[in-house]
Amino acid sequence: MASKKGKQEISQKHGLSKAEKVAIPIIIIIAVWVVYSLTQPAPSSTTLQVSYSSTGSLSQSSSAPDFTLPIVSSSGLTGNSLTLSSLRGKVVLLEFMEPWCPHCQHMASVLDSLYSQYGSGNVVFISVAGPWNGATADDAANFIRNYGTSWVFLYDSSGTVFNEYGVQATPTFFIIGKDGSISSTLNGEQPSDALSGAIAAAVNG
Repeated sequence: MASKKGKQEISQKHGLSKAEKVAIPIIIIIAVWVVYSLTQPAPSSTTLQVSYSSTGSLSQSSSAPDFTLPIVSSSGLTGNSLTLSSLRGKVVLLEFMEPWCPHCQHMASVLDSLYSQYGSGNVVFISVAGPWNGATADDAANFIRNYGTSWVFLYDSSGTVFNEYGVQATPTFFIIGKDGSISSTLNGEQPSDALSGAIAAAVNG
């Protein structure tokens, strides 16, 4: 006949300890949370950062509105300006951005890679920085320094060009063909392949 102590040992071997009873529900909750997290779609990297009021609207094949804006370097305003129509005969990647926009910041390395690929040919890269949330030409200069960008930056102090192009969020990209018409429009963060394909289509068009 088993002793009282022996019965307790047998009972402990077949039962759960207090710590195990507490741990098991926690493990189950964690497992359910992990499965739930893995089944949820990843957040889109193309989410636009901010919205702007704009009265303009441009469609594909529309003629890109001409403009003249001051050029910004890593030191600030240069005293020189650039007119879009002076680039006729070349493909233009035109980005509308804000220096403080995290999505524009994320795109800096993508554009840098594309500029290394296309910038030495007949493709001109231009970033137009806007004035929203108090952004200045000096902020654009700071962006150039921080991200080591090599292409042309312009500053739209009044937001007029943003409005003419119907820009409602940043970043927004326009690919302009050699004839000055809009070949493609892309909104938000873009993978390199998307922009590269749009550039190639304009170059070969």
